Amino acid sequence: MSNATRTPEAEGLDVVLVGSFNPAIFHPEWFFRQGIVSEQDAAEAKIQDVSGEITIVQLSGIRIQCVSDRFSLATKNISNAERIQDMIRHTFNLLSHTPITACGINPHVHYQVSSDAYWHTIGHMLAPKELVWNDLMDQPGMQSLTIRSPRCGEFAGEINVTVEPSAKHRPGIFVRANYHYGLPDDSVHAGAAELLLKFIESEWKPACGFARKVADQIFEKIKPDHE
Repeated sequence: MSNATRTPEAEGLDVVLVGSFNPAIFHPEWFFRQGIVSEQDAAEAKIQDVSGEITIVQLSGIRIQCVSDRFSLATKNISNAERIQDMIRHTFNLLSHTPITACGINPHVHYQVSSDAYWHTIGHMLAPKELVWNDLMDQPGMQSLTIRSPRCGEFAGEINVTVEPSAKHRPGIFVRANYHYGLPDDSVHAGAAELLLKFIESEWKPACGFARKVADQIFEKIKPDHE
């Protein structure tokens, strides 16, 4: 298999909204009553806490966590991405007056690589040691590299990408992307939810695929020494 088309060992996603929320709303029963999840999904939900201060529930393979200024949905299984999108769409169509200031769509992937040597080659190529670090440290190694780029267009914002050694697979790499969108100040109390949903609809596919896109580029440009 080509390095550029390899399959991740694990792939997940979280979406984070920043704004003003009422955590107590987000009980599994509420999602069922609003037609967002099935009665069975609501009955099988795992509730850690539902209160006015914080809600943490596991519902339909998605971890929902909410405090007064932050609402997030997360999954360790990327096949739930469409379900997350639908949940956001239905929830904030209903809660259309919710003040929202920012949104981040954050995919992440773990890949195993073929050898320690190749793993070190990736680290050396992404963060060269010769110019600075070899003179200061004994056997310096890359622990985390973050690259930021502005994102233009209708939903201008930024993309942040972090590459690290995988904590799950050794040798392996972990790539996380953050597709960040800050809503305009004049929309926060007037149409923020509607604008959020337009962003989700427009940018969902490229955002969810960006961690894989970065990993594909790494494997395409940085080959094992024997190739």
